[in-house]
Amino acid sequence: MYWMRGPAGVGKSSIAQTCAEQLKNTGRLGAAFFFTVNQHNNPWHLFTTIAYELTTMLPDYRVAVDERISKDKNVVDKRLPSQFESLIVEPLQELKKQGKRIQPKAIFIDGLDECLGEATRAEIIEIIASSVRAKSTPFCWAIFSRAEPHIVSTFNQDSVASVTHSVVLPISREADAEIEMYLRGEFRNILERRGCRQLLSIWPPDSDIKILINAANGLFAHPTAVLRHVAYPPDWQFRERLQSVLNGLSRPGKRSFAFSQLDTLYIHIMSQMPSRILLSAQFLLYFVMFYPTSQATKGPSSAAVGCCLFGISESTFRDICHHLHAVIAYEVSFDTLSSIDPCVDFTRSFYDQDQWFRPCMLIRNHLLSVHGLLRFYHKSFYDFLRDPARSGIFCVNTSAFHIKLFHHLIQHHHHCASTYVIQGSSTSFPALCLLLDLLVVSDLVLAPGVISSSSLLSWPQGTEFVDSFLRLFSFYWVSRRLSHDNWRFCQHIGDIPLGTLQQLAAIDYRKSLAVERIVKDLYVKVEHSIFGTPGIVKTSSHTIFKCIRTDEFHNRVPAFLSVRLEYRQFIN
Repeated sequence: MYWMRGPAGVGKSSIAQTCAEQLKNTGRLGAAFFFTVNQHNNPWHLFTTIAYELTTMLPDYRVAVDERISKDKNVVDKRLPSQFESLIVEPLQELKKQGKRIQPKAIFIDGLDECLGEATRAEIIEIIASSVRAKSTPFCWAIFSRAEPHIVSTFNQDSVASVTHSVVLPISREADAEIEMYLRGEFRNILERRGCRQLLSIWPPDSDIKILINAANGLFAHPTAVLRHVAYPPDWQFRERLQSVLNGLSRPGKRSFAFSQLDTLYIHIMSQMPSRILLSAQFLLYFVMFYPTSQATKGPSSAAVGCCLFGISESTFRDICHHLHAVIAYEVSFDTLSSIDPCVDFTRSFYDQDQWFRPCMLIRNHLLSVHGLLRFYHKSFYDFLRDPARSGIFCVNTSAFHIKLFHHLIQHHHHCASTYVIQGSSTSFPALCLLLDLLVVSDLVLAPGVISSSSLLSWPQGTEFVDSFLRLFSFYWVSRRLSHDNWRFCQHIGDIPLGTLQQLAAIDYRKSLAVERIVKDLYVKVEHSIFGTPGIVKTSSHTIFKCIRTDEFHNRVPAFLSVRLEYRQFIN
């Protein structure tokens, strides 16, 4: 097993990608998995993806895996050690018994530090190390990550260190020559795209290139962000934008740590934001940081939902993207709505279609991307925004920001709740439902006097089919964000004064439950946390069923029911 560690922006991912591509060209690559912030950081997809990639190049292995899955269709839902054994080790052992030898191949895992959960990261390392010790696979494993304390301590365990070759990739000025070549090549492209070849010999001068190389301090993340800032938009102000960056870099600073110049660039970018849209931009950045379109794949974040939540109009959104284009990627969707289903009645609500209409995750994701998707170019900006010592007033992880966010979410929830009414609610077993978290609720419809869902959105798409979905989805999002069992809300609750928290008492929780049921009708099965216990959620008409995972049942359910019974007796 090979482990390369180093700080953010030093080039670990570039090395991993280059090596993987070269090995692929020679037929020696088994698989490659790249964890990324707020996109692909779900650990449950690691070994299933590796197994899938192996099946695409090893026909005999594919047959063995198919047989395993046909015998146990729940294998992909099992814990990571079981996935590894069932999808990788056991099929290979079966081929070995048949005398079918698999040639040694390399498997790359990049960005392990961006995988969700410290304990899970350590578990992944231990699973692979155990396999290497037992020689249960013919693979060489290459892992790239930051030197996070829990990752370092896991690799330092005797059982892991004995089978690991470790390499440190430090911040080094040895990369200056490559950074200079990169800068000169990209500045040349900027000029040629604008038909300014006459400036090639004079712009930018060598002195400016030298300033940028020194500011990079061995980190490619810095020149990459500078070039995005200078190159966009494709107008004639590119020289002024570069000069603005150079002016910021030349100001004396008090910080001396490795990322000081990168932070100076980020502060410069944020400082260009007009004050009238700064808070909206911070809200949107917070949304992109923590709330991807898909909780399963952690993909890019929905621009439509973010704008709906924070009352951001199309013009304001485009203004924000214009100022943040160097650090935020805005991906426009070119899919047409007719590709969803040509028979959909777009004049009617998403939740009031004919009986044959069956909402699904594919349609959901299509609608969430109707105004495009947002993601960070590099994790260093994510880290910058989270650390008040680095980002200062632009930080989205301070008590002051959490209080502003709480006030806005409360107001948005009240506004959403006021625009809907509940159509009936009944159950013959209210006590049982209360005890077992069986939520029996009915539909929400627009309140009398509300013309359409489109009239409620800051950036409407224009059809009732799409806008009704976006409105209810944003209502669901803010309801979940203010829920007592939302881990991020619980994490920040200490920042909010008690008097402010009392506003939660005015929330219409019946409508919150109703919108949860409606939105979750889109899911067949959803990974969920049930009072801190791993589980799943299934929905049917007017009902939400919450179920603890089978492998957690015997250890946790008796205590869970005991606590629930004591709680119900207390409140009654």
